[in-house]
Amino acid sequence: NMKEEQIICFTKELLSEYLNQSKVFYDEILWHRVLDNLQSVPRSTAEKNYKFKQVVVYVVIKSRDLYLTYCRTPKTQEERLRHKYSIGIGGHVNIADINQLTLFDYDCKKSFLLQAVWREIKEEIKIESKILNEPQLIRFINDDSNDVGKVHFGTIWLLEIKEPKVSVKRERGIGKIKFDDISDLQAKKRCFEKWSQLLIDYFIEKEAEKCHH
Repeated sequence: NMKEEQIICFTKELLSEYLNQSKVFYDEILWHRVLDNLQSVPRSTAEKNYKFKQVVVYVVIKSRDLYLTYCRTPKTQEERLRHKYSIGIGGHVNIADINQLTLFDYDCKKSFLLQAVWREIKEEIKIESKILNEPQLIRFINDDSNDVGKVHFGTIWLLEIKEPKVSVKRERGIGKIKFDDISDLQAKKRCFEKWSQLLIDYFIEKEAEKCHH
């Protein structure tokens, strides 16, 4: 019996003002509240228990104005997302990522999540380009409109690389990688999983703001 993976979660009511909606947002106060109330729960419990939100890191990789996209293969762990396109590389934060969590302050907790971000990146892909900066936490996603979203809380990270050169490390959940600009994303939006769709809208809005200034 393999020891079951312990997933980092928090109880849903912490999100009170964002529950039962689909929203891409940033809220520093909420984030502190979440970080102060993290707990670890066995994966099988977390998946079935709607009381909890599992913390997910979801990394968007960008090279200049191009976004990394891929299609999720049948090997994707989350079968409800199979064959959908995604702009996020990600997964759960588990207990190994934040082992000494309780000993540290807020900034340290943030860096533990960074550990989860790098672990996911290294497990899934090989970046063959200069990395321009540490992944930045840019947004959160809470989307209670479907079963996958109901039990997950997305922390969205942006990693900028110089050249759009990335390859798949091992045939697991990630199909062919492609870099798309915002108009490609807009055109293909309905093929993407829900979180990616929400983020595409967010990025389209950001681009539009840039153009207006």
